[in-house]
Amino acid sequence: MTWQQKIISERYSGDAKRFEADFAEAVTEGNLHAVHWDDLIVDATTLPELKEAGRELIEINLGYLPPDNVMLPYEPYLRALIQAYWQSAIAGDEFLDQLEEHIKLIRNADMKHNTCLTYDEEIYQNFHKTYAPYGCAVRERLIRFLGYEPQLEHSLIAEMWLRDIMADDTYRFPDEITPDDIRAMTLVKYREILLQDGKEVADLSPLFPIR
Repeated sequence: MTWQQKIISERYSGDAKRFEADFAEAVTEGNLHAVHWDDLIVDATTLPELKEAGRELIEINLGYLPPDNVMLPYEPYLRALIQAYWQSAIAGDEFLDQLEEHIKLIRNADMKHNTCLTYDEEIYQNFHKTYAPYGCAVRERLIRFLGYEPQLEHSLIAEMWLRDIMADDTYRFPDEITPDDIRAMTLVKYREILLQDGKEVADLSPLFPIR
């Protein structure tokens, strides 16, 4: 019996459709504590020893670690998923499939504030004023790693992220690609799909390949 079947049997009296509906809603919200899962899920909050393993998986799959406030709602389930795999409660293929879908939720949460179709004019004005001396260097860096010049409507906030980092006198970007570059490129790719095909397609889009 898989852990899903156990939950359906014990918590949902065999009602698989109700379980699937609750599970989908909880995952979308990144708040699995709102649902009374079996011990596997409940114990996620008491698996601090798996925090590092979970974050390593996030970084491996995304190429960077999003801010803590983005990751925190999703980490308990990720730790529970790792525990389930290590205890042979789920097969390797199922683990990888669920891992990818969950990492996409984290990626999408990191993109959440940039899902507008058009940025306000004030943001463009801020872009032209804030850390302007770093503008060319940042754009050249993005072009080098992307392999093409992105449209500003796709790269606006990504460039502002990188300008802010480059303006820090205590840090110097290395020549090679960094997690900050990958986060910026992920936003560019996400917005390209968002503006062409819509948010639903962007949310389902593959994770950005790590070079």
